Amino acid sequence: MIRVHQPLSIKLRLVQVYYALIILIGLSYAALINPKTDLGFVYDLSMVRAIVQMSTSAQAIWMIQRRAKGTPLFCMVTTIICAVLSFIDIFFMHANAPVFVAIGIDGSAAIVTIEYLLAALVVTYLWKSTEAKRVFTVDLNDEPEGPGNSWDAAGLRKRIRTWPFWRDLTIYLIVFSFLGHWAEMLFCRLIVAGVFMGGYDPTNAMLWDQWLFPFSAEGTALAMVVLFLFPLKQRLLRYFKGDVLRALLCSFLANAAICTLIDFLTGITCNQHYELWDYRDMPFNFMGQVCLQNSLVYSLAATLIVWVVYPLMDRGLRKLPRSFVDALFFNLLGFYAFEAALHFIVI
Repeated sequence: MIRVHQPLSIKLRLVQVYYALIILIGLSYAALINPKTDLGFVYDLSMVRAIVQMSTSAQAIWMIQRRAKGTPLFCMVTTIICAVLSFIDIFFMHANAPVFVAIGIDGSAAIVTIEYLLAALVVTYLWKSTEAKRVFTVDLNDEPEGPGNSWDAAGLRKRIRTWPFWRDLTIYLIVFSFLGHWAEMLFCRLIVAGVFMGGYDPTNAMLWDQWLFPFSAEGTALAMVVLFLFPLKQRLLRYFKGDVLRALLCSFLANAAICTLIDFLTGITCNQHYELWDYRDMPFNFMGQVCLQNSLVYSLAATLIVWVVYPLMDRGLRKLPRSFVDALFFNLLGFYAFEAALHFIVI
């Protein structure tokens, strides 16, 4: 039987608009902060508040659209928490100084007043509304996705036509954008320890201080694993009739060629003057953009991800309730949007 959803009234649509407005305010706040020049940049309460607002607002919009049970309670609780954090941050921690400088005290006061007023209206409406009780009655799907759309049951052409594939791909891209940053920090530590050759910049604030700076190249690399390298591994296993050793060797060589090519193309387009990295003093380097040591490290990491990490992640997400994974997607999307605006947009 097909469930017919209750239509959303204009008031509930306006509640969605409120949360969309909170997201726009969060993005604007992130764009006004310049972490490249501000001295003593830290992820303080202002950052935490903005990240929480971005993540919960994205989830609230999704829950309202789905008419999910528990939506009013979720929206009221998270809105009140964000309002309390905002009050503490502004009146006790003296936050938002960069915003005050950018748009003035009067403009900032007007935005804060409107934000509190709208939050109070949203909470009051969801608390008192009988319409909300009538509309938000849909049980979210708590069943896991299961193996029906797994790689064993469907190839890439079939999987890319489904919502879970693109949802999961986005989750991988976001998560590995941050994991890639932390892996780069670990690699530099290993250089200091003498495990690897090379140099690093200990004053690089982007790497050491801004630890939530998303390294989107690493996230994009994981997306390429899902779209190209993992399907290639599956083809190799079929071609060699299940001979894991030969398939693994060919997969490693393909990963090495692709990783080195991406590193080189990135270098000649974004690192022409060696401001990002310089491998000219490294043995077996080519044009100072790629070198044998780093290519081997990238290739081993890619092969480990193709053969072990990604399959475990894919099976793990398939075992979780669909509604949980959907909620995770929207929370991560709001979080990543804030960090991207913070670090990639300078006004």
